[in-house]
Amino acid sequence: MEKNRNLWIDYLRSALTVLVVAHHSSLAYTTFAYFDTKTYINSTNPIVDNSRWIGMDVFENFNDIFFMSLMFFISGLFVYRGLIKKGRQTFLVDRIKRLGIPFIIGVSILIPIAYLPSFYLNNHSFDLSLFIKDFLQNQQWPVGPPWFIWILLFFNCLAATIPTKFYTSISKATSQLTKNPARFFIVIFIFVSLSFIPISIWVGQYKWTGLGPFDFQVNRLLLYFIFFIFGTCVGSGNWEIYFFTNNKFLNKSWQFWLILCLFFYLLVELFTYNVWDIVRAGRLGVNLAWVMFDLLFVASCIFSSFLFLSIFKQNIHKQYNLWTNLSANAFGIYLIHYIFITWLQFALLNVLLPVFIKFLIVFSVTLLVSWIIINFVRKFKIINQII
Repeated sequence: MEKNRNLWIDYLRSALTVLVVAHHSSLAYTTFAYFDTKTYINSTNPIVDNSRWIGMDVFENFNDIFFMSLMFFISGLFVYRGLIKKGRQTFLVDRIKRLGIPFIIGVSILIPIAYLPSFYLNNHSFDLSLFIKDFLQNQQWPVGPPWFIWILLFFNCLAATIPTKFYTSISKATSQLTKNPARFFIVIFIFVSLSFIPISIWVGQYKWTGLGPFDFQVNRLLLYFIFFIFGTCVGSGNWEIYFFTNNKFLNKSWQFWLILCLFFYLLVELFTYNVWDIVRAGRLGVNLAWVMFDLLFVASCIFSSFLFLSIFKQNIHKQYNLWTNLSANAFGIYLIHYIFITWLQFALLNVLLPVFIKFLIVFSVTLLVSWIIINFVRKFKIINQII
């Protein structure tokens, strides 16, 4: 049971990592993509292609709504057991080693390499001394995907300061709530909405801030923490027993969650497409429009997360060697993939290919090369102990 529990969760986590690679592969080709020729860090992506396709918008928007929230939830699931098994001090030392060291390597070596093509597009030069000066001073040391790593480390440190009794108490309350799925959803919806909507209205939907590489998306920080700490709480108990009945999430098949997931995501897309004309016409206030959008965002986030949890729990019953290897290398793939994303997008800028083909090339080559490299370097014991 323990083996199966870790197996389907590990497979889900690795699948989300693959989704991250695909997500970043798509960002050069969305219709809303924008490249700032003066300060590339203000661009929507390090590389922006002139070839665009709205299908990339749909794919990117769907991922953006839920996948990092679910990643934080999964990351929280095993925190309680780590605290109990290792003790707070040893747990924190282990987290600093396994998250802090990769973060330092990522932001000091890997991410600068990933942003070098952006510097070239701005300055038509690969002069490394000028690049480093510009990277640190003008671009203010962009963090790239490793933002997730330092935020996760920060959340782990916070989790270690909370009494373990808190986690078990919330776990027991959750087990009671799941007996009534509708009530469970309402409670989760309220908590997630309160963690997300007021801050979003206050600071804006897409504002990032921070000091150097310690950058984060302001309106989502509390949202991610709620998912992480909820994962820690439910992970302190026998959560599969009360989340899954007859192998079904809240006694509902994955097809049920798929319908709700697609329905609410469709509402998000339709609302986004139509509402701003209504706002510009003066028939709806801007703040009210954003509140309505955020409510749909939260519902879509929750149901998409429910869907992925349900799919993997219901369908992963045995080990697959290739997928197990992917799971073992997923964190390393996340750490290095951005280099290959940006350089491949840069190399394909002037190549006349359909957008979807460019996306497939960037995604498949990035995933394969990152996987091969990480699988090799993890053969070294000192690296394997970290990633």
